[in-house]
Amino acid sequence: MLNSRDIDDLRADVAANCRVWMQLCRDAGLSVCITGTVRDRAYQEYCYRNGTSKGRVPTFHAQGVGLAFDFCKNVKGQEYSDPVFFQRAGELGERVGFEWGGRWKSFPDRPHLQWSGGGKYTGSMILAGRYPPAMPLYRAAETAGAAKEEDEDMKLYHWFSDMPDWARGSAEKAYRRGILQADADSGAVNVYECSLQTIVWLDRLGLLEAEPSQALLS
Repeated sequence: MLNSRDIDDLRADVAANCRVWMQLCRDAGLSVCITGTVRDRAYQEYCYRNGTSKGRVPTFHAQGVGLAFDFCKNVKGQEYSDPVFFQRAGELGERVGFEWGGRWKSFPDRPHLQWSGGGKYTGSMILAGRYPPAMPLYRAAETAGAAKEEDEDMKLYHWFSDMPDWARGSAEKAYRRGILQADADSGAVNVYECSLQTIVWLDRLGLLEAEPSQALLS
């Protein structure tokens, strides 16, 4: 039975945005812990039987799909008892671009975030092998205090020309692939250094050289 907690087991574009979301939570004073990324069918059956999932077959959490993750409050004894925590964390997830399970009417799932292409992709579509396109890397707002630009690993780069040499070429490839997107008005890309590290990792794996359908849906 497999229930991975490793963010690297998520699809690469989802993993990059998960890390940005975690940093946004930390900046907001929310201590989050990832409790699940990908799972096998046996673990999904276990979740179904204990009432924490309505499906018996993994979809967004499935191995080889990696489009969803679960989380809790990283405080012993308060992991799932704080509704304000989940509301704030879920709203930050929505800001990044995830679909938050706390909004679901039929089966609310507050500790759950997934990339569904803005709600356009369903579990049935995932089971049929139809996956959402690359999730754009979250762009922080260009406002004072929106990001701590001088923090280690969280420096914010607005322009390709500002990026360090080790990351610039990979970032330009990610932009051409649609993983990075520029602001429509200013043209700034607004990417955190920790996200640049992920992009460089993708480039070294050759995932920015292949066609998007091959690189991001495999």
